[in-house]
Amino acid sequence: MKLSLVIPTYKKQRDVLDQLERVYGYLSRKNPDFELIFVIDGYVDNTKDILEKYVKENRLKKVSIIGYEDNMGKGYAVRYGMKRATGDVIGFIDADTDIQIRTLGYALKSIKHDSVMAVVPSKFHKDSNVEMKLGRKILSYGLMYTNRFLLKLPKNVDDVGCGLKLFRKELIERILPSLRVNNFAIDSEILNLIGRVGYSVSVIPFYLNKNRSESTSANIGKILGMVKDIFVLSLSNRYIFKNSFSKPSYIDNSSNL
Repeated sequence: MKLSLVIPTYKKQRDVLDQLERVYGYLSRKNPDFELIFVIDGYVDNTKDILEKYVKENRLKKVSIIGYEDNMGKGYAVRYGMKRATGDVIGFIDADTDIQIRTLGYALKSIKHDSVMAVVPSKFHKDSNVEMKLGRKILSYGLMYTNRFLLKLPKNVDDVGCGLKLFRKELIERILPSLRVNNFAIDSEILNLIGRVGYSVSVIPFYLNKNRSESTSANIGKILGMVKDIFVLSLSNRYIFKNSFSKPSYIDNSSNL
C-alpha cells in the first residue's frame, strides 16, 4: 500500500524539520512505500529553503516540496497536494509535531481494512489522550455541534478538526473535483461529502503531545471564518445529490490549482 501524505505548511519553519524527521523515520519502518508532499502555503518565510536544503543534504527520495507565492489557506494547500499525490491511500497531517506519531500508526492500521474508505481521529474517542483547557474544550464542543447540526457528516463522526486524516485513492478521486473551501473548514467539507454518499469511515483514538505549539487555527478570526464556510456548505447541501456533487463557486476564491 503506497501512502501519499500531504503536509500543508504555513509559517512553520521552526517545526517543519522535526515533523519531517519523525514522519519520514516512522513510515520508513512501518510503511516503506510512501511519499511526503510538503505544500508551502505561501513563500512568506524560509520554510521552503530549509526543507530543500535538508532533503538534498540527506538524499531523501520520498519527499516533494511544492508551493506558491501567496498564502491561500489550508484547504487550498491540501487540494494542491492531493492533486499531485500518487498513492493508493492519500491523506494529510499538520506540519507541526503536536499529534503523537502513534495516531498515524492507528490510522494506517485502520485504513488497511477493505471496508474502510476513510480514517478520522477523534478527541472524543474513549481511548483518546487529549488534555484541553476549558476554553479550548468549549470551542471543540461548539464546533462539533455546529458541524453535526449543519452538515451531513458520517453518523459515527463526532470530531471534524483533528489535523490528520487518511482516505482511499478512489474516494479522493471522486470528491476532489467538488472541493472548494480554501481555509480550515476543508475537513468539514470533505466529511460532508463523504456523509452524502455513505462511505465507511473508521474513527480512531487521537493522541496529542502535552507540550504542543499554539495552533494557527486557534484564532477567533479563523474560527469565525470556519463557521461561515460551514454555514455556506450547509446551504449547498440542498443542491448536492447522493451520486452527483455540485461545485459551489461561492466558496472558492481561487479555483485554479
